[in-house]
Amino acid sequence: MTFCFGHAKELAFQNAKIFPGSYKVTVHIINAIPDQATPLTFRCQSKDDDLGIHTTSKYREEFYWRFVPNAWGSTLYFCHFYWGLKQRVFAVYDRKIEGFCGWWKLYGHNCYYEVRPDGFYRSFNLHLWYKFNDWI
Repeated sequence: MTFCFGHAKELAFQNAKIFPGSYKVTVHIINAIPDQATPLTFRCQSKDDDLGIHTTSKYREEFYWRFVPNAWGSTLYFCHFYWGLKQRVFAVYDRKIEGFCGWWKLYGHNCYYEVRPDGFYRSFNLHLWYKFNDWI
């Protein structure tokens, strides 16, 4: 598994295939909250991997990680987001969500999430964004 911070960009993966356990998935969390006085904090994890607590206040800063889903199709990652008094927790990857992620033969699956002041958006290509969750 690999994870890091950087600016939003597409990642290419060689030898991606179509069977669980044989291709890579990358989950991207992009901070789209402009001019932040209050930083965005989040913690992402699965049953087996805790990716730790991350804080960012830079607009368009990205955190991403890549992994190979297990062969049974039961891999699940979720994130808990905090921004000031607002928070939200939801799954960012499971077998069902994978269908909303972009798939390219050499790129693998890419699940893009933008965190905005009005809520959470998902994209498969960094161009079309769909709101799917609000802050609570």
